[in-house]
Amino acid sequence: MALTKVTSGMVNPDPTNASNLSSGSVPVAQLGNVDTTTLEDDIALLGFKVAANGSLAKYNLVDQTVDAFEDNTGVNAVSSANEYRDLDGSYIVGATGSPPATATGGTITTDGDYSIHSFTADGNYINSSAQPVEYLVVAGGAGGGHANNNSGGGGGAGGYRTATNFSVIAGTFAVVVGDGGAAGSNSIGPSGDASSFSTISSAGGGGGGSQGVSNSGATGGSGGGGVYNGGAGMGGNIPVTSPSQGNSGGAAINDGSNAAAGGGGGAGAVGEDGYQAAATAAMAGDGGVGLASSITGSAVYYAGGGAGEAYDTGVAVGGNGGGGGSGVAGTANTGGGGGGGSTGGTSRPAGAGGSGIVILKRITNIYTEGANLTLQSTTTAAQSAPTKGDIVLTYTNGAGTTTLGTDVTAEISADGGSTWTAMTLGSEGSTGSHNIATAHDVTISSTITAPYNMVYRIKTLNQSVSKTTRIQAVSLGWS
Repeated sequence: MALTKVTSGMVNPDPTNASNLSSGSVPVAQLGNVDTTTLEDDIALLGFKVAANGSLAKYNLVDQTVDAFEDNTGVNAVSSANEYRDLDGSYIVGATGSPPATATGGTITTDGDYSIHSFTADGNYINSSAQPVEYLVVAGGAGGGHANNNSGGGGGAGGYRTATNFSVIAGTFAVVVGDGGAAGSNSIGPSGDASSFSTISSAGGGGGGSQGVSNSGATGGSGGGGVYNGGAGMGGNIPVTSPSQGNSGGAAINDGSNAAAGGGGGAGAVGEDGYQAAATAAMAGDGGVGLASSITGSAVYYAGGGAGEAYDTGVAVGGNGGGGGSGVAGTANTGGGGGGGSTGGTSRPAGAGGSGIVILKRITNIYTEGANLTLQSTTTAAQSAPTKGDIVLTYTNGAGTTTLGTDVTAEISADGGSTWTAMTLGSEGSTGSHNIATAHDVTISSTITAPYNMVYRIKTLNQSVSKTTRIQAVSLGWS
């Protein structure tokens, strides 16, 4: 077969038969001097880009295989050594350490070397092997109290529990995320539901008080705010369990005719007392402030208490951490308490409590870079006996500067890794962010028989904390 009408390009035909140029065609046998090195590099780099953009595993072309390390399927783990695939950067580097556990469940985000599993609804955390985690378990906040012709107390925040280095064995663990309590309706606010993970359980927030039903707010993760009914209504108390999970709700103090209710307790502080001096406007109690957690990588407040209600004109605010203001619901997935309500005076319905949340944080990168790497690929079958090999790899320097042939080497095998041929790497510049190393038309030295299983082997040498070579992608071709 011949290539017809070659009209341009750097073609060096056989000068002994140059008469073929006049016919407009050049036989394939006379194209042996065409330099295809740049084209081969471009094809390999294009393959890397397609693989990375499509998040593809190792894939094969005709007489070529491409791996941009979007996963580990192209790596022969048995024959490789010290290989570690960075979960964020998708490269292979020499490293030492224990393999991290894998886990599923919740919405997974990352923060540096950590994976964060956030559960905003019930689910399962499935852990492949024993591994410590940091946890935050926040229960549902309580609904605000509601009273006819008087003020209702703010709902208490859901219980707040957190710790680091909590041991989790391999297995499946149910995660329960507590719902917030409904808004009270001429009643004490319903308490929130508990949240739990493994042996850790947080109690739901205590409901806000209601005049004529219960002056005191209910007990819970944090207590509900109290109301006035002929005397001081006391705030609810936190559960008599250890460790503590929150704080008491505020009381209602009255020297006049209609009192303002106390705010619900928060994880970080007690609810504020409601107060009305004689002949002055009522001042409802603010909800207790929550606590800030940086488990997701940035500080977020959870478990704020709901505000108390004022019969007259005063409006209180919920505690920082999702607590609702007077008559306002607590924020979902914070464990915030709902604000109290009233049908008298300013007439506001009570607010419901916010649902809870469970967050688990585990380390996913427990390797230390700087070990010498042996990276061997899985096999790819050649269609016929190969005699030549080509390799294109891209790499970056995690630390120091890599010298080709000294700090990184490449080999090819056509018999599944039984015999190897060294490939002398040369620099072909960079892609802008990655360095390019290539070797072309390398004669495969061993005599082989079918099947022809193609394999590459990359080694990094002289690695240390001050020199780390990261292999970003590899393309192996043969003919």
